[in-house]
Amino acid sequence: MESNYGSNILKPKKKNKNPERKINTIFITVMLALPILHWIIFWFVVNINSILMAFQIPTGDWSLETMRIVFRNLGSGDSDLRIAIKNTLLYFSKDVIMLFFQLLIAYFFYKKIAGYKAFRIIFYIPSIISGVAVANMFANFITPSGPLGVILSKIGEGPFGAILSTLGLYPVPEFLADSAYATNTILLYTIWLGWGGNMLLFGGAFARIPTELIEAAKLDGITPVKEFIYLILPLVWSTLSTLLILNMTGLFAASGPILLFTKGAYRTTTIGYWIFDKVKYVGVSAYNEVAAAGLVFSAIGVPVIMFFKWLLERIPTVEY
Repeated sequence: MESNYGSNILKPKKKNKNPERKINTIFITVMLALPILHWIIFWFVVNINSILMAFQIPTGDWSLETMRIVFRNLGSGDSDLRIAIKNTLLYFSKDVIMLFFQLLIAYFFYKKIAGYKAFRIIFYIPSIISGVAVANMFANFITPSGPLGVILSKIGEGPFGAILSTLGLYPVPEFLADSAYATNTILLYTIWLGWGGNMLLFGGAFARIPTELIEAAKLDGITPVKEFIYLILPLVWSTLSTLLILNMTGLFAASGPILLFTKGAYRTTTIGYWIFDKVKYVGVSAYNEVAAAGLVFSAIGVPVIMFFKWLLERIPTVEY
């Protein structure tokens, strides 16, 4: 009769299951279930449906006619979609250029120039007031038929219109009702209103810079220009590159308050407003065209954004 004693010793003992690990697994699963479900419903299903609609006509039949309509509009110089693309790229270029000016002004605030507290309030105030209120104020200020013109005894003119009339300019231009001025006027408005957010982020990046580095550079006789180029820029590059990438994701989404000012008239429409106008006012019959245009813009935008992201990541960041 053989003994099982030796075989029992060689058998590995079963580990007791850790109840804490089981609880952690359940907790992580539950916490991940909600965002995954949200992604499936509100991104995957919606976008799959949009992609399918791009290859259909409003009756639901499969066809490439919708794509052909979009490409015809892209090739037509007077189409609303072509105008929308041009204006969107203008807003996008403005956002990218403004980013560097915001960095520069945030640097001046960091250096505590004379009156920097007052200037900081002046730059931030438009960003914290209701956008509708500021847009109405701006429109009444520049319009030749604004109600505020009565104050300056120029009936039918806003304050800016009254000033231009006093200077001898007649007739006063319709800045928001003339295709020669409307887009540039809204661009100037967005520049005036768009200083706040990114400057706060740059201010936080500057606050992280060790004061010892700045003091050591001053002892070495560094000039303000060299300090900004060779010291500040590398130290805040991670913030700047992140904001540049975020701006790139808005390549075809950049826009302004078109609905508040012109409702897309006077050649001011952008891609964002073009989509809104089609969905809101044209209705279900325009869904396929909007889906096809969105698919075309995504096919162009994604490779451009990924290349730009790869390019920025090639620049080394400074750890401190």
